[in-house]
Amino acid sequence: MEYRARCHCGRVRFSFRGPEIKTGCRCNCSLCLRRGAVLSSGYIPAADFTPHHDLNDMGVYLWNEKVLRNYFCKACGIFTYIGDGENGKDGYRVNLGCVDGIDPLALEISIIDGKSVPLIHAPA
Repeated sequence: MEYRARCHCGRVRFSFRGPEIKTGCRCNCSLCLRRGAVLSSGYIPAADFTPHHDLNDMGVYLWNEKVLRNYFCKACGIFTYIGDGENGKDGYRVNLGCVDGIDPLALEISIIDGKSVPLIHAPA
């Protein structure tokens, strides 16, 4: 399926291909608890993801030893997606609240225990 997504104000837009979205996840790490987003259950391969075309519209918060890129709209502040994946995986995890036609609170939601996972250490 082809999915289109956007931030609250519509300035940041992105799209991706993947199977029908039937589940989501929430993470209990300190960052995710504070933002409260329902995330895609897995990482979307970079080949199936079209990020926003103008990085000047986006802010990035480097998280977890500064290896996970958390992108958000500079205008409205909405967190849109995580880039690069865990342990250097190539891919993206999206905020399902940004995806057109998806009600993230109607999905079966699992919990990722990010609170108990040690931080990822960047290579020296």
